[in-house]
Amino acid sequence: METRQQRVAPMADVVVKPSGIEGLGIFAARPYRAGERIRQINVVREITPESPLRADLGERVDHCSYPDGRVVLIGFPDRHVNHCCDPNAWELYEGTSSYFVARRDIAAADEITIDYNINIANGTAWPCRCGAARCRGQVAGDFFLLPIEWQREYRSLLAEWFVRRHRERLAELDRGRDGRTA
Repeated sequence: METRQQRVAPMADVVVKPSGIEGLGIFAARPYRAGERIRQINVVREITPESPLRADLGERVDHCSYPDGRVVLIGFPDRHVNHCCDPNAWELYEGTSSYFVARRDIAAADEITIDYNINIANGTAWPCRCGAARCRGQVAGDFFLLPIEWQREYRSLLAEWFVRRHRERLAELDRGRDGRTA
């Protein structure tokens, strides 16, 4: 029987190694073009009260993602993607799967990064050490706490489920500050 782990894209095109941002990171083993899917994200399982995180197996809350009100455990190598305030990739949700997609061209050996503030609201903030020229010094843990120009920049990257949940707040963003459509 094929397991979820076996269906995930092979790791041939990415490498996990020490990162200058935090701990380990995912690095491109080959170049990627803007818009290209880098890999399907390895979701191990959903975390529920009946199936909680297992510290004895090395499962940690910082290896989780929160799509559409669920909590899912992200497996190797994808759990090592680091945050950046000027990310070169983003997470595309498609049905029950998700993928890392290049936002711009990524050279071989570049670290693949995403902005953790996309598709999250009311999360926890923590210090950021991404080193990007536009680093804010803090991962806000909330899309709506980002500068308005970043919200507009990221608007097209939002998952359908996030848009549904935050339709009214996003309508304000879409109207712009002066009440006209942006």
